[in-house]
Amino acid sequence: MEKTAIPLPTLRALARKMQSAGLSSLALDGKHWSIRLTFAVTPSTPPPVSARVPAPEIPPITQRIGAPMPGTLLRRHPHNQQDFVAPGQHVQAGDVVALVQVGPLYVPVRSSASGTVQALTPQHLSPVEYDEEILTFAPLADKVNTAR
Repeated sequence: MEKTAIPLPTLRALARKMQSAGLSSLALDGKHWSIRLTFAVTPSTPPPVSARVPAPEIPPITQRIGAPMPGTLLRRHPHNQQDFVAPGQHVQAGDVVALVQVGPLYVPVRSSASGTVQALTPQHLSPVEYDEEILTFAPLADKVNTAR
């Protein structure tokens, strides 16, 4: 199973939602999984009723590109008025899709694979944190080896 890191803004949002819902603890186990949620019961609130959670929809296969370091996102070169990429645009592996400015340094953000850009998350000149999602794209289907 592949391990993935959860971006810091997502963790902060999750913590706020947990706190506003009255969740006082969350325990996750492994191997054959067990999840325990504990809610702080107050006299004015009845205990939570267990509800059946619907199965999540399976999203289309997408890949994300995250910021290589904290800084300011530039969706276009400082001397150009056109964005590097736009939704619906095809990109090749290695294409520059954005820049992250850290002081006087401009770090290129490159596409990891060929595909079609689906969404650009942060706005031009907005601050980004390490590995914060910059864009999502649908990768091209891998070419199947036809040699037999």
